[in-house]
Parts: sequence; C-alpha cells; structure tokens
Amino acid sequence: MMNKRKVTAIMISATLASVTLAGNVMAQNEYPTIDFNNTTVYGDVGPDGSVPGGLEDVQLTDEEIQQVKDGNFKVAICYHQLDNQVNQSKLSACQEVLEELGIEVVAVTDAQSDAVKEVDQLETALALNPDALLSMPYDVEVTKAAYQKYIDAEIPVVFMENASADFTAGEDYVAVTNSDSYGNGMFAAMLLAESIGYEGKVAMVYYDADFFTTNERDRGFRETIEKYYPDIEIVAESGFTSIDVVGTVADGLFAQYPDIDGVYASWDIPATSVITSARAIGREDLKVTGVDLGDDSTYMIADQDMYVGASCPKAVETGKIEGYALACALIGKEIPTYLCSSVQPVSYDNVLEAYKSCFGIDAPDAVKEAWEAHQ
Repeated sequence: MMNKRKVTAIMISATLASVTLAGNVMAQNEYPTIDFNNTTVYGDVGPDGSVPGGLEDVQLTDEEIQQVKDGNFKVAICYHQLDNQVNQSKLSACQEVLEELGIEVVAVTDAQSDAVKEVDQLETALALNPDALLSMPYDVEVTKAAYQKYIDAEIPVVFMENASADFTAGEDYVAVTNSDSYGNGMFAAMLLAESIGYEGKVAMVYYDADFFTTNERDRGFRETIEKYYPDIEIVAESGFTSIDVVGTVADGLFAQYPDIDGVYASWDIPATSVITSARAIGREDLKVTGVDLGDDSTYMIADQDMYVGASCPKAVETGKIEGYALACALIGKEIPTYLCSSVQPVSYDNVLEAYKSCFGIDAPDAVKEAWEAHQ
C-alpha cells in the first residue's frame, strides 16, 4: 500500500498541475494556496533514498512501553548547537518523551558549531556507556570516526538531519530524523511569490555545501518557483559556505541586480544578513523569506518588516519523533530509516500562533507588542 503522505502529495501536485495558463498569465486565485494549517510532508525522499515516515511510525504498544521501562535504558544526546529555539524545543520535547518512558539521559552536550568540540563530546559521552545515541553531526567528515566508535560498540545511533554517506541506514545507524526540508523551501517560495505580487525577479542566497537539509530546502524553493510562478524569474543563485561572508555575498548580489524584488535564504540567520545589506543601499522595499524562526526573524515578521514570512520546523513534533525513535531502537523495533515532521508556514497573520505551535511556548513579549502595533 502506498505511503499516505505520498498519496496526499501526489493529489496536491495533480491539482496544481491542472492549473492552466492564458498568455503566460495566471489569475491570482489560481496560484497554489498556502496551507497555514499544514500537516502534509512534501519531501518524497530521505538522504538514504527512502520514503519518509513520521510520528505515527514510531508509536509504541502498551507492551512495548513496558518493555522499554523494564530495560532501565540510558541514552546520550549530542547536539551540534543549542543556541536557537528550534533545537531547544526539540530537546525539551524529546526529553519529555524519554522521561515518560523511564529512559535516563546521561549526557546532553552542545558543540557550539564546532566539529572538533563535538568529537570530544561524543567520546566523553561514549565513556558513560549509553544504550543509544541521538546526535546531529556538525561536519559529517570530521565527526565520522567518533560515530564509528558507537557503531563498532553496537550502540544504536539516531541522527538528526544528516548522516555520513559512508554509513548505511538500517545497519550502521537506525534512522535520520528531520522536519520536511522540501516543504520548508516550498512554503518559502509561496510566501515570497505572494509578497511580490506573483511577478518579478528574485534570487537565492543559499548554503553552498553538500548538506541534505539545506539542499532540500533550496530544491523545494527552486522547483516551486519554476513550476507555479511563470512570471517570476530566479535571476541569481548566490552561495555561501560561512555565515561570516553572507553580507559580502549579498552586497555582490545587489550590485549586479539593484532592482531585484525578493530574496530567499536557506535559513533565517543569513536572511538577516541579506536584509542588513539591502538596508545599506536603501532597499527597504525588498521582500525576503527563508526557513526557521529565530527571535530576530520572528520580530521582523510581526513588525511587518522586510522579512515577510518563513517556513518553520514543528520542533515539538520532531522532538517527539526523536524520543520515540530512540525508544524503538532500544528494544529493536523496526522503524523507517527517515523520519520527518511536517512544517509550518508563517506570515504576519499567524506568527504568534505559529510560534506556539512550533516551539510549544509563547512568542517573546517584544514580538507580541510588535504584532499588536499593526492591529
């Protein structure tokens, strides 16, 4: 039987494909509708080529729950970074699941975006003899040998977002968990298209690395613009390999295309750098979208600033998937090798509700005040 997520995506694609063009002009009410109550996963493939599963695929029976509790298991959680709300909310949701199942967390580490530091932390956590590991590799090559030690010790590993291509899904590691990266890029494209009136010139400022999550976001953006917005042209794809150079990349983009209408960025932090560059040349009218909600980007959406919208991972849902995936791994329950949560499109109208939905907490007071100022 076909995966129900895939069936839904096929039905939606068929509906969009049936839209007809007249003189290369599409009526506004015929453009794809942005579903602000989205529960669909649009990405059709994981980093290992498998069809995505979801929270429903890692649920436990009462008997399995008791088996987990009786195991007196302990796990380690090693993050690449914990300085953003997405990861903090994911961690909290995961820990709640583990606590409910009686699984002890013996280590939670934060590598602060330093792959060498993450290697040290992985090795320290390994010395605590965990029964399973949940981790996000900051650099798959630098960290590969450290993860290999867990594999050699036959400790189940659940990866977040990415895994080395040298590791085999279902054999060397249990699964990769993620939010719907393709859907994130797709909704960012829809929000940008709507903000510029479905016509004009846009650019992509993207993370130029072999990294599944951002590669899929970018693919989702690119394909959505090309398929459904005939009067929007992607005039440039400007890559960066470090956050530190995004401003320079954006300066070059605006020098070549000073009248560009909109920009998509792979996530919200580089989007902020793009906006800073645009302000420096007086382009306050530029429209920008991206992925993720940090406090700065959420504030800009609430304040109806240049960052007009975003697509955000449902961090609470993803964290629950990670917790249950660990539990399944501990008792040897077979699960899909790619597990994915749906994502949340965000605009001014729903920013406060979206923040609560994605992160499980209320938006900061400053965000609420900015939003209320435009009522």
